Amino acid sequence: MVRHFSRFIVNISLPALLFTSFQRPYSIELLREGGIAFVISIFIYAMAFLIAWVYPKILGMKGPERGVHRYSIIISNCGYMGYPLVEAVLGPAFLFHAVIFNIPFSLLAFSVCAWLIAKEGNQSPALNWKTFVNPNVAATFLGIVFFLLSISLPDPLYRSLKPVGDMASPLMMISIGVTLSQANFRQVFSNPRIYVTTAARLIIIPVIVGLILYFFGVLGLTWLQGPLFIMAVLITAMPAGSSASLLASLYKIAPEEASSLVFLSTMLSIITIPVIIQFANFLNH
Repeated sequence: MVRHFSRFIVNISLPALLFTSFQRPYSIELLREGGIAFVISIFIYAMAFLIAWVYPKILGMKGPERGVHRYSIIISNCGYMGYPLVEAVLGPAFLFHAVIFNIPFSLLAFSVCAWLIAKEGNQSPALNWKTFVNPNVAATFLGIVFFLLSISLPDPLYRSLKPVGDMASPLMMISIGVTLSQANFRQVFSNPRIYVTTAARLIIIPVIVGLILYFFGVLGLTWLQGPLFIMAVLITAMPAGSSASLLASLYKIAPEEASSLVFLSTMLSIITIPVIIQFANFLNH
């Protein structure tokens, strides 16, 4: 039941949300802001890959759980939780920027980053162009084409597609709640590595990102400031991606550890996200 529910979100409702978010009048300013969001995202993911590579060595991890922790450092729940929170904090208009910001996530989550988990076992997937293609990537790039060419959907089609996309945010939150209800509490709270990675995912990385972007803003790169700054820090502060649990189960690589990471980071994010938002607002003044 839950699996079919998640498939509906990933394959139908979320792509509809991504595509309709680009149904906006073309403007150079909006294109510039989208480009800035994409550049910031590339920088953040490059930094996350560097941290994820050295992180297990610092903690002395030598088992297959290394892949799960590396994945959780790089991939957050920037879609399921990110989109609803960006909409709540910055308004629906910034879903456009959030979708652009999450393009690297769409390309990496089930390809290169999935390989980080799978390579710890014997079922390492082949990396080719097919691994980078999924409904969300297709919806994003199709939406960009429609935006750049100023193509508007016929009104009846848009009015049919928009409610399907609007369902994505509440359905994502329901899905997260179901995932949390199935967690093994004893497994979660008895593993010290889970706490360290959760702290890195929820606090250390977004604080580093916020300070670096603030530093460049002070140096004169004022386009790094404003709502885009808050959006970047907010999305970076999301808990470990639920896809970590899915992939760990698929490849039979520390699935309990992955589920524990998703559970604990999601639970604690209720406390840390408001703090990070206040931190971002403080730096942005």
